[in-house]
Amino acid sequence: MTKGSKTIDLVHQKLRLLPERAIYWQKKKTLLVADLHIGKSTHFRKHGIAVPARVATSNLDKLSQTIENYDIEHIIILGDLFHSKINQEWEVFVKWRKDYTSIEVSLVIGNHDILKKEQYHSAIINVFRKLSVGPFLCIHDIHQVKNKKQVTPYILSGHVHPAVELRNKGRQRLKLPCFYFGQNYGILPAFGSFTGTHIIKPKENDQIFIIAEDHVLSTKKL
Repeated sequence: MTKGSKTIDLVHQKLRLLPERAIYWQKKKTLLVADLHIGKSTHFRKHGIAVPARVATSNLDKLSQTIENYDIEHIIILGDLFHSKINQEWEVFVKWRKDYTSIEVSLVIGNHDILKKEQYHSAIINVFRKLSVGPFLCIHDIHQVKNKKQVTPYILSGHVHPAVELRNKGRQRLKLPCFYFGQNYGILPAFGSFTGTHIIKPKENDQIFIIAEDHVLSTKKL
């Protein structure tokens, strides 16, 4: 098991929050991730923005290592698997997928997932607009839900790339990605390493778990 992870009880299910920015649901042998944005670095380079080539493979390397660390039969991606139109990174992903055909992969379509369904199916990926599994409803963007206070079952989503800003007495500021869990829905951090983050403002009873290097830490005050 990965050191630095944090186990929580959510809707009577034990979930392990991983510093790799993913959730491991041991009972279902399922890994939940959001916002890999594969292909983004190549997309940027095509537009003249210098991005290290290593970025293109780091996300898949991290995903591979996570798979090796846990007993995983199903990966659920909460949107934005691929960032743009087909480019060479998609071909790299397809080759990676062939090494893990024993694992089921399901994609909940995000706003960046613009490829044709046939292309996802050729990579042995199930495609959904939303996906119910156990007590959870998996979607991409919580903002698509109009009345969040009356939602059942509990929603898990991505899209936001949540982070919190920590301040010390010296007025120094540190922005860290986080897992967010409210009363009716939770938001996963972006799994991708080249995604950016968005500062959230949690309410009093919300649960926030920050990712500090290789540790997941709970926090009450921000």
